[in-house]
Amino acid sequence: MTARDAADQGRIGQGYSDTGLFYLDTAGTGPPVVFVHGFCQSSDYWAGFLTRISDAGMRGIAVDLPGFGRSAGCAGPFTMEGLASSLAQLFSEMGLGEAALVGSSMGGVVAQQFALAHGERLQRLALIATGPRSLAPDRALAQAEALSQSVWDQATVARLVTGFFHSVPPGWSLARSESIALLASREAAVEALRSNGLSDTRNRLPGVTLPTLVIQGGLDPGRTPEIGRELVELLSDARLVVLPESGHTPQMEQPDALWAELGPFLRSVT
Repeated sequence: MTARDAADQGRIGQGYSDTGLFYLDTAGTGPPVVFVHGFCQSSDYWAGFLTRISDAGMRGIAVDLPGFGRSAGCAGPFTMEGLASSLAQLFSEMGLGEAALVGSSMGGVVAQQFALAHGERLQRLALIATGPRSLAPDRALAQAEALSQSVWDQATVARLVTGFFHSVPPGWSLARSESIALLASREAAVEALRSNGLSDTRNRLPGVTLPTLVIQGGLDPGRTPEIGRELVELLSDARLVVLPESGHTPQMEQPDALWAELGPFLRSVT
């Protein structure tokens, strides 16, 4: 289900924060769960899970990070730390108190930075298709440099989205991924790609004591189950789940399998 489909059914509201961040919100009084998207993605990638969250009696919020999606006009910095700081401002503006935070891919790196800087605002943490470091920082820096010299057009973003899925989910298309990616500002994409490539949380993650669920796709070539195991070993209260039939975006490729693990974990939020 896309954000538009869900909104048409009256399941999801939407709005902008005072700083211009776009978000989807099921509202309600249940415990809040905040979802953060990956590189050159948007809250649309989590829209289907907001309906599941609502059905479970919780409040679901999915944000478009600064520089991406419908928050493309927001100012930076677009570093992992800067994006986490913007997310903290949204928490304050919406009066969320303690919440569960779910981040996928680059959003999982942002979620790590949020937990390191604002752990007191969280009850639980779910890290999906992500890791504590880049496996190829030199390649990421080279890609960022090439991107800074490229025309920001359909051909450029088509190269960026090719690894999002092992298999494109029903009701979706690579063209839709490309259109969402194209909403991002090139400045944000370049800075975020560079920062993500340089990010390394290994020395600080042992200080995160939150209950954490780490989920990796068995068919994800970049964020492999081995990277998930590294995360679990660094965290003090973490569990790894591998979804064998999923690629890099399990919330869309294997939503039922992901919810079977994520749902019970999030239902513990009070």
